Amino acid sequence: MKLSTPRYTFCLLSQLTFMFCDLIFNCISLFSKSRDGLLVLFIFQDLFLVLSVTIMLITFFSTYLFQAGLVEVLVRKFRTVAAVVAAYVLASIALHAVWLLEKWADPRAVSTPLLIILFILQRCLSPWYYFWYKRAALRVADPRLYEDVDWISSQPLPQPR
Repeated sequence: MKLSTPRYTFCLLSQLTFMFCDLIFNCISLFSKSRDGLLVLFIFQDLFLVLSVTIMLITFFSTYLFQAGLVEVLVRKFRTVAAVVAAYVLASIALHAVWLLEKWADPRAVSTPLLIILFILQRCLSPWYYFWYKRAALRVADPRLYEDVDWISSQPLPQPR
């Protein structure tokens, strides 16, 4: 895929950077010894998740499809991405909240089943998130989405309700 303008390159690089930071924070959070360090890690991880979703939405909103009112085409193309990203963000926030609530009073406390289940869920969703998010970032960076071309005109029109 050819990235023809610096804007596509900047958006793609920032999305991949936020995704890489999320991966690093997932790894580092296992080794944090202090409560305050864990809190800071989780705040930054959640911040990067929100920023990555925001950048993805901005790129969706700036496409020709969105501006031409063909939102259903975008939804159809990126429905799975939205579901996986939403599930991962919710699982991450739930894990961070439960982890901090349980470990704040006694950092050496034994983990409860809820924390273990959320940890496993979040860690199992993370490869799916990385795959689908990177795939969507590469697809949205395609310059064809930002101009009127024949494949857009051939898309089925939304049915009136």
